Amino acid sequence: MSIEQKSALGGITVVDLTRHMAGPYASLVLGDFGANVIKVESVPRGDPTRHLGVHYIGDQATMFLTWNRNKRSICVDMRKPEGIALIKRLVKDADVFMENYRPGVADDMGLGWAELQSINPRLVYCSTNAWGSVGPWRDYPGTDPVVQAASGVMSVTGERDGGPVMVGIPIADYCAAMLTVQAVLLGICARNATRLGQHIELSMLGSLLFGLTTRVGPYFATGENPVRWGRSHSQVVPNQTFKTKDGYASMAVLLNENWAPFCEALGHPELANDERFDTNPKRVERRDELDAILNRIIETRSTAEWGERMHARQILFAPVHSFSEILNHPQTEANGFVIDVEHPTVGPFKQIGPVIKMSDTPGSIRMAPPRLGEHTSEVLNEFGWSVEEIQELEQCGVILKEARRGDSQQRSSTIGTPK
Repeated sequence: MSIEQKSALGGITVVDLTRHMAGPYASLVLGDFGANVIKVESVPRGDPTRHLGVHYIGDQATMFLTWNRNKRSICVDMRKPEGIALIKRLVKDADVFMENYRPGVADDMGLGWAELQSINPRLVYCSTNAWGSVGPWRDYPGTDPVVQAASGVMSVTGERDGGPVMVGIPIADYCAAMLTVQAVLLGICARNATRLGQHIELSMLGSLLFGLTTRVGPYFATGENPVRWGRSHSQVVPNQTFKTKDGYASMAVLLNENWAPFCEALGHPELANDERFDTNPKRVERRDELDAILNRIIETRSTAEWGERMHARQILFAPVHSFSEILNHPQTEANGFVIDVEHPTVGPFKQIGPVIKMSDTPGSIRMAPPRLGEHTSEVLNEFGWSVEEIQELEQCGVILKEARRGDSQQRSSTIGTPK
């Protein structure tokens, strides 16, 4: 059985012009589950994340390595008409086209929805941008931190008596990436029914607004801006991070029926009958008073001791882990979340592998993140260009090629293995 037959998205070809994180992270997921992702990069430097940041493995930036596996790179001069014509020829036989330029840029390049739809009516065309294609901010540049700021997320992140704080991971990029995956799959499902593609658009701003969830509901109900609660939950108490004798841990009483077992675990069963705290609304109203009591108690034992006591009573509990702790944790290892990837120039390095576990069509790491233009000749040959035509395109500066290492059989096998 071929790789295409064993994968969820085998037979789906994606022409991917996205750069930075939101788009490439989305196409990584599609590639993990078998899509043929052709990463189209610009001459001469390619995706900006190849050169972004200060952390490298060998000569490869960790940012680029993180979200560009399972893709083949072709390098095209999109400033030349011949480069645009080349991309249109790829699109003719593709299933999905992805771009994350500012609104209108793809149209100006000759790669807008109307143009590509006329070439391939079955094309699912997905545009991911910062702010949306209409409105006064449509042409502004946008990256994760500024979208976090504008979305309201920062306004509810941070300590109660401090200023707004950026979330510790690129949450705007991540939310947009995961919704982009869903959008592409929805487009493919719709095409299966209608036999026609469509233009799909989403923004980083919209993705974060969609994620406001528990904070936006009360705002719509009351009209009052939510405030920062630091380590605490806005509507459930206790549901927060506490300082222990040797670290920090998160504990929560999500349902009132868990309040008495929680108090027993604390070694203070009398708290369960204290009329000041016997319901969640009362605990929310008196959170400062209750926090002072709980903080004094929880600081007396180690994180591990509290874990044993809470888990014995099925109370929500987890230690606050560092990256080194969670990435080497038995739970992480048991699920195979961390994998080793073999790269042809930098050697083996670790990544988070596919975390969606499918029984019959699992994700896999078939290709390491590509070198710039590594697959230009291979892809063009597959799409019908002759050797002579490819050589002419290279001589005219329309494409950039890079010699490949290893044979195609080695590249198509699964190269990611659990740590």
